Order: sequence, then structure tokens, then C-alpha cells
Amino acid sequence: MKVQPEQAERLHRFAHDLRNRLIGLQQVLEQLGHDGSDPERMELIRFGEKQYFKALREVEVLLDDLGVDRGSITPDLERFRVRDLVNEHIDLLKHRFTGKLQRIELDIPAELQVLADRRVTGDILNALFSNASKFSSAESTIGISAAVNGGMAELEVQDHGTGLSNEDLAQVFDRFAWLSNEPTGNESQGRGTLARVRGYAQAQHGDLLATSAGLGHGCTFKLTLPLG
Repeated sequence: MKVQPEQAERLHRFAHDLRNRLIGLQQVLEQLGHDGSDPERMELIRFGEKQYFKALREVEVLLDDLGVDRGSITPDLERFRVRDLVNEHIDLLKHRFTGKLQRIELDIPAELQVLADRRVTGDILNALFSNASKFSSAESTIGISAAVNGGMAELEVQDHGTGLSNEDLAQVFDRFAWLSNEPTGNESQGRGTLARVRGYAQAQHGDLLATSAGLGHGCTFKLTLPLG
């Protein structure tokens, strides 16, 4: 069943307002979780966070079932060096890496260019770098590398953190899915962005894929974009 345009717009506005209210509740839970010294308190916070994710997920499923379009991007394509943009966004998230004493290993050819939207690609990198830090332990290493394969640039973000089960991998790009692994520093799961940025990659004639050897064995996200 596909709703009429005016109904779709009303549903879209309602979903947006509901998400904002739920996100407000999630931010309260995140603040309450900063002191992780009380296991019983943390268990209650995790329960509240799980219910928050379930509510958001049910809203997304309803909108999908009713065929409500949440909008898409029209990328503004330009050629730029991958390593320059990666370094820029590593610097933006430096507080996150230094806060957990995490090291970045960078292996990107200096002259590698892509044809993509610089701002949108930056949003993808922010999501991937934040995700890698969040699910990696303190003092661990996060690898960021890039190479050329079949006319596409492939950028990989590899961590040695909590990893993903086969069931998790099947849902990792579902909006607001609740997965079995947990962040390593009392952070929120906060996975809503992965579905969005995969759409950003595909809108630029690329893709975003995830692989993992299982829980406890880290995870690799691979972003592909057309060569510039």
C-alpha cells in the first residue's frame, strides 16, 4: 500500500517529530551512563536505550511498509584527494581517539582521487571513524587504508573491536537496529547513521559494505567510490 502525497508528508513530519523526542530521551540516558560504576544502574540504562532503538526501528518499518520516501541526496560531484579528506576528518574526531588512547594507522596513496561529493563523503567518513572508535577498546589500533580496484577507489576502515555476528551483519545497515555487541566506553549504540551513509555512498555510484569474523574479532567497513 502506498499512501497519498499529503498523507506521506504528514507521516514524514510526525516521524521526524517523534524521532526528535526519542533522541532527546536517548541523550538523557547517555548522560546518566557516563558514570559506569554501578552495574545495576547501567543495566537499567541499557534497557531504556534498547527500548528507544526499538521504537525508532518500528517507526522506520512503518514508513517503509507505507512507501513513504524519506528523501534522497543529489550529490555535487567533484574530484578530490582521498587522503586529504580522511586527514581532515581524523582531526575533527581527534578528541574521540585521544580520549580512548586509540592509534590510527593510515595507508592511503597521496595522489588517489575520487569523483564524489566532498561534503557528503565527509559525512560517511565521520560515521565510519566514530563507529570504529566506539566499538574498539582503549589503546587499540584502527586501520584506514585505500586502494584501486576495477576502476573504483576502495577505502577500508578496520578495527579490532567487538565485532559483529552473522545476525548483526544482516542488520547493520537497517535503520536503528539493535545489535548484540556493545560500545566499549559506555557510549550509546547510535547506529542510525550507518543506514543513512550507505545511501549516500550508493547515491554517488558507490557502495558501503561490512564484514566481520564474528563477535570479538573486529569489523571492516569498505567504502567504494568512482575514481577521479
